[in-house]
Amino acid sequence: MFDLRVVVEEVRGFCDLPMRSGDYFEVRGGRIIVPEGKHICLWALSAMLPMFPAKQRKIDEENDWLPSTQHMCCPDPNGMVIYRIDRIADDSSNTQQAVKKVEQERNKPFPRMLVDEKVCTGCRSCELACSFHKKGFFLAEEARVRVMKDEENGLDRPQVCRQCGNARCVQACPEGALERHPETHAIILNAELCVGCAACAEACPFGSIHFKEQQPVICDLCGGDPRCIERCATGALRFGRAGEAALKGGARAVMKGGQ
Repeated sequence: MFDLRVVVEEVRGFCDLPMRSGDYFEVRGGRIIVPEGKHICLWALSAMLPMFPAKQRKIDEENDWLPSTQHMCCPDPNGMVIYRIDRIADDSSNTQQAVKKVEQERNKPFPRMLVDEKVCTGCRSCELACSFHKKGFFLAEEARVRVMKDEENGLDRPQVCRQCGNARCVQACPEGALERHPETHAIILNAELCVGCAACAEACPFGSIHFKEQQPVICDLCGGDPRCIERCATGALRFGRAGEAALKGGARAVMKGGQ
């Protein structure tokens, strides 16, 4: 698409704004840029607006009348202000680069809770930190993160919402009570819509959702600043993207593991 400059080429009548020869404004993408201290005639602008998208696009047809049409007149018969519409730049390459950048960011995995159960000692400091932050007192039952004993394999397994990209819990909820936060990307609960059917807990492949008072308890990432991670001394919990240095974590926060 082209950027445009709209210039006052001639004033044949009386313009009470006034517009003077040489005055201009620019159309850049979907924005209108007016030089500081200048203004635009509303009536002239309303007449020209339908032309802008057409003049911005590339035209390959030989007989198309748009490339040769540059001038428009203010609809006020007393003003007779003549405007010239010039193409000043082709921003298609910049637009393509911007679109590509947005797509790359959109496809980039968002930060989430990563777990390295091999270094978890089962101290349960994460549970206490979570319950205190959420409820104001220490009680593991109130925590969004749970540490489960795996006696057979001799492991302590932290269970916390992994904020899956294609979250099964969200898909399973018949009432639409689970949704993704637009900034943190955390899966959050709309308690007013929840009917306590437990479909989300059954759908979770990690067993990370438990129920309290007939409603699911799910990690919401503490608004993007998970408090449990601050208390994890071994780095079994971290916040970031798999394979990258953690945005936040404990002593072993920079690691290549994590599920």
